Amino acid sequence: MIDLAIRNGCIVDGQGGTPYPGDVGVDKGKIVRIGRNIPERASKELDASNKYVTPGFIDVHRHEDAAVFGPDFGELQVRQGITATINGNCGLSVVPFPRGRRSEIARYLKPIIGNLPPDTEFDACSEYLSLLETRKPAVNFGTHIGNGAIRRAVKGFEPGKLSKEEIHAAHAYLEDAVNSGAFGVSMGLAYIPENLLDIQDCIEILEPIRGTGLPLVTHIRGEGTSLAESLAEVVGLAETLKLPLHISHFKCIGQKNWGRLLKKAEETLNRARERGIRITLDVYPWTAGSTQLVYILPPEFLEGGLAKTTERLKDPTLRRECADILKSPQTRFDNFIELIGWENIMVSSVQTDKNRDCIGKRITEIAAERNCDPFDAAFDLLADENGDVAMVDFIADEQDIETIMRYPESLIVSDSIYPASGKPHPRQYGTYTKLLAEYVRDRKILPLETAIRKITGAPAETFSIPNKGLIKEGYDADITVFDLAKIENHADYLDPCQFGIGFTAVAVNGVMVNDNDKFLGGSSGTVLRRR
Repeated sequence: MIDLAIRNGCIVDGQGGTPYPGDVGVDKGKIVRIGRNIPERASKELDASNKYVTPGFIDVHRHEDAAVFGPDFGELQVRQGITATINGNCGLSVVPFPRGRRSEIARYLKPIIGNLPPDTEFDACSEYLSLLETRKPAVNFGTHIGNGAIRRAVKGFEPGKLSKEEIHAAHAYLEDAVNSGAFGVSMGLAYIPENLLDIQDCIEILEPIRGTGLPLVTHIRGEGTSLAESLAEVVGLAETLKLPLHISHFKCIGQKNWGRLLKKAEETLNRARERGIRITLDVYPWTAGSTQLVYILPPEFLEGGLAKTTERLKDPTLRRECADILKSPQTRFDNFIELIGWENIMVSSVQTDKNRDCIGKRITEIAAERNCDPFDAAFDLLADENGDVAMVDFIADEQDIETIMRYPESLIVSDSIYPASGKPHPRQYGTYTKLLAEYVRDRKILPLETAIRKITGAPAETFSIPNKGLIKEGYDADITVFDLAKIENHADYLDPCQFGIGFTAVAVNGVMVNDNDKFLGGSSGTVLRRR
């Protein structure tokens, strides 16, 4: 007798092929049988008639580095079919987390990953993953190691070249992460301290992984007017280090750039592929992103960390200088004000009661209510909150998103961030329900089998996630069952914390964790380590 039999379903196996009818047998956490009318009796039988049976979804771009320690971790994921996540993206991994810099690093990461519980104790990636194994998460959890995080660990937010001792410490952190099973090295070339580094600085840190096949997973320096140049920069880095390249949340910012610059970016990537560089990318199915509000500022205003940024914004002379820079087109950084305007920047989280009324409002609305210029409204907010403000930014074009989703090498992700308060981006709750309901069923942007491959088999292959991503005998029994006709996304920008519906069952390593849109909890997830 086996543990579970899922019968009479339509199997979408994660490889991109045509769905087919069949049963799936599960025992001891593994898929042990696939076929028509499998003969095994099971302790639990699930009738999947008129439903699809797919691998559990793999979201390879989340920022739940701290959220994984929360008591309800897993509900956001399994309520939309996710059974595995990869974190530590955009150079913003919580590790390394050295004791002497913890307060500074935690404060900086808070708008992205939220708060760590006070009892968590780790430094290097190996310690972090070992601690997670004792916590036994409800879904499978893996991580990258951040290039920026390594730099912060050994030098803080200070500019300048690394000393020999700092380079040695950086290499030790990197090698620890690789040996512990990190899935890639993530980069955030738009974020401090990486936005102040050149490629040679990055090579200095990354030298130990030259030629190893470990992916570079990068938030590029510019996603607006400098898109093609920013892509060429990271292509050159990957080519120099002889590594595969993965572009995070690929998009084109700014209405004046939509469509036109995407074609130029495609040419840059295609030329690189012709030279033999392996390049993949991911995209989220939303026209708005979300990050820290401080990243509207020029890079020089971010130098040294949030405390120094706050000091600069309180200085009237420097504040005027900053506004003057942002009032003009820029090529050295993405000038959000010129590209999308204040009206397309919505405050999603603050920390003080004084500014609580700003949550859910555009900067232009806040400026009108406070009878001031939008620059002053934003700068005052950042200064009051010591930089701890998250935003939702309406930046991308729907047609561009659809084009990128159709690329054979694109994956589909949520890029969920976890601000400690306020309203999160709705992608936390509704990315995969939105994908299935809107882009697959209603608008038919992607065939179901293609969409499923982009969130199961393809991410597992791209990041060498062992035994995940396929309905295949011998693979882990991470399985999602749903009725496509009943899938609904309820999360939106003004009311984001709404679960979707339509998932009949979700199993993680053979254990049922979602039963008809009800989270069952549990600890069946594992810490994932790169094959």
